[in-house]
Amino acid sequence: MDTILQPVSRKSKRSEYRQHTVEFKRGVVLQSLAEGASVSRIARAHDINANQVFAWRKAFNEGRLGETSITDVKLIPITLAKSPSGAAEDYKVDFAAPAGTIELEIGKAKLRIAGGVDEATLTRILDRLLR
Repeated sequence: MDTILQPVSRKSKRSEYRQHTVEFKRGVVLQSLAEGASVSRIARAHDINANQVFAWRKAFNEGRLGETSITDVKLIPITLAKSPSGAAEDYKVDFAAPAGTIELEIGKAKLRIAGGVDEATLTRILDRLLR
């Protein structure tokens, strides 16, 4: 009995990986972040997998797809409501108090003010943040 062994070689069904530019990735991510956008539809429109878009969004949020423009950041409006009693004493703050810390976190940005804060400084900070 003769046995002839021949190597079997198959071509891979997988094609080469596509390389997308950072600009393309950012564009797709920004489209997916628009209000009412569907990641699945955007992915299909660009012939990519939706999981890839989510991975790019994560990279975008971590700053790995370039700097995030300040126009990409949205602040939530706040309103201070009066207390049910309407007493002005509820809103008095002792700005001369040496102890305490104010911490604000927006995305990856953190602002920490420790110690006493005068009213003018706090007003300027909140004015800038709430614009």
